[in-house]
Amino acid sequence: MQPRSAITSPAPHPAGRLLAVLTILVFVNYLDRYVLAMLLEGIKADLSLTDAQVGLLTGGAFALLYSTLALPVARLAEHRNRVTVLTASVLLWSLATALCGMAGSFAALMAARMLVGAGESGAVSPAQSMIGDAFPIARRGTAMAVFSTGGALGTALAPVLGGYLDHALGWRTTMLVLGAVGIPVALLLVTLVRDPPRGLSDGAIRTGSPPSMMIALRSLFARPAFVLLVPAMVAIGIAEYSLFLWLPSYLERTFDQPTIKVGVWLTLFQGLPLLVGTMAGGVLADRLIVRDRRWLAWLPMCACLVAAISIAFIFMSSRLEIALAMLVLPSVALGLYLAPSYAMVQAVAGARSRATAVATFTLAVNLLGLGLGPLLVGALSDWLHSALGDQSLRYALLVVCPIYLTAAGFFFLAAHALPQSIASAANE
Repeated sequence: MQPRSAITSPAPHPAGRLLAVLTILVFVNYLDRYVLAMLLEGIKADLSLTDAQVGLLTGGAFALLYSTLALPVARLAEHRNRVTVLTASVLLWSLATALCGMAGSFAALMAARMLVGAGESGAVSPAQSMIGDAFPIARRGTAMAVFSTGGALGTALAPVLGGYLDHALGWRTTMLVLGAVGIPVALLLVTLVRDPPRGLSDGAIRTGSPPSMMIALRSLFARPAFVLLVPAMVAIGIAEYSLFLWLPSYLERTFDQPTIKVGVWLTLFQGLPLLVGTMAGGVLADRLIVRDRRWLAWLPMCACLVAAISIAFIFMSSRLEIALAMLVLPSVALGLYLAPSYAMVQAVAGARSRATAVATFTLAVNLLGLGLGPLLVGALSDWLHSALGDQSLRYALLVVCPIYLTAAGFFFLAAHALPQSIASAANE
């Protein structure tokens, strides 16, 4: 039987400084991840790739190690200093990103992307578990929103920065520049951030050993809200990665637009609304859970419904102006789900299992979502190309609409089980 952690009284912790640096970290993480979407057409032409190969580069190559290493790295973070784990991760993915720019073949680029995934596997779960320990549940939605804003800002600026850098430097030098950005982030971590004690936000620090991985996973999957949240987030992952990574290519091909213009438009009509939705999601979640904690699931459910309907209009439109205007709605909606979803993960996990809970989602969401989503759309586009030509990608991307509806259904079911699951986690 696993011994219960020892409990001591909490001491003050510089939570604001921690949150600021982690937000910068996730900004660089998402910038690195989504700039690739702006480079795909150049990479495809330079290395003579098919859409299916491009989908494998953006999805499976990255997701394989990113997902499978998530749990081992999370367990390391449960036992060791999380700042050290984060710093090593940043340096590894930065080196791997630079190696992408040196790749001379599909195989070499795929290997480098897999190494990027290995580095980034240690970013999200330690960071979110630190936030879970630094901020109590009443403030956690806003804290997660601020953290998620870093990712949203990285996603927002990736198109315009990627388009500009690709135009000015080419895709290879762009990768080298992105690789260098991680070095100052690593310095910020080691100089400014202190790992918060486990259980600090719950009012009692737990100093004993964390539960074993099997005990932690058994406890998590005994909570119905957690079980239902996994397929909800997997469905969102499949749809979201497909949408974000293929949308630049869609606009370039379907409307015959240059990369640099597409980058500006995506920042204005996708990135900035995503940023607004992300902050709004955290503030709304903190206010609504005072009335009913089930809003942690209801808010993402509503966001998925809005996304499914509005995305259908985007890809059925034959006019660029209408497609861009409609893009604002799902972008705001996809920002709204982030903070309450992450806060829900922390709420249903025990104080010594928070990194493990996040890593479980990372494994499922990215192995299936990132691994399958872009590849599925790319393969479907190749299959439709003989009949539809450059319009094949338009119809392949419509597959994301029913996937968002599926996610909404799982969030609806998770809301019913949420209060009991939170109570169970608090007693762990």
